[in-house]
Amino acid sequence: MKSRSSIRLAVFVFMLIVFLGATSVPAGVAVASSQGRHPYVGLTVINNSQFDFSIQLYGAENYSMTVPAKSREVIIVTRGWYSFTMNACKISEVGTINLNLYQVIHVPVCGGRALAPYYKPHHVDTADYIKPIKIKIRNRTEEVIDLYLRTLDNDYFIHFEPGEIKTQIVIKSGDQYVYSFVACDALQSGYYTARVVPPLDLECASE
Repeated sequence: MKSRSSIRLAVFVFMLIVFLGATSVPAGVAVASSQGRHPYVGLTVINNSQFDFSIQLYGAENYSMTVPAKSREVIIVTRGWYSFTMNACKISEVGTINLNLYQVIHVPVCGGRALAPYYKPHHVDTADYIKPIKIKIRNRTEEVIDLYLRTLDNDYFIHFEPGEIKTQIVIKSGDQYVYSFVACDALQSGYYTARVVPPLDLECASE
């Protein structure tokens, strides 16, 4: 029995050596294989914001995608570096992105950051490019006001009760807004540069 076991073991070892030798790849072939890559790569967008997100890519090919609020989508693109124009939270920004490797773009709730600590090179947080703020608007009159607040790209209609304060308006820091409303039996208007402080006070112009 010992003799048969030894023979079986010797045969098994011999077959294993032959198998490993047959499946070994010459060094030159292995290097060539490691250099070959699929010409396409995936780009995923996870949109957790309250608004649609869109991005246009300009590079080896041109691509465009729009991702509705609270959803995710994936597109396949040709590998390479791309310039982009993105729009998130009603704010547009430009930049570049490395799509020689797969990327995931995270679009957080406007004014926030991606929930998890995502790191490069495979993850992009749009909050690194787009930094909206919430401004405080105060109705300093004793009247009901319907405020019209606008730039060339965005506009808002906001209703205020007498003395009401609202802070839910998300806009880009530094943008100049034109505002108008009717109070004190006249059209009140002016300009406001978006900052965290001071607030926008809605008041009747003095006579």
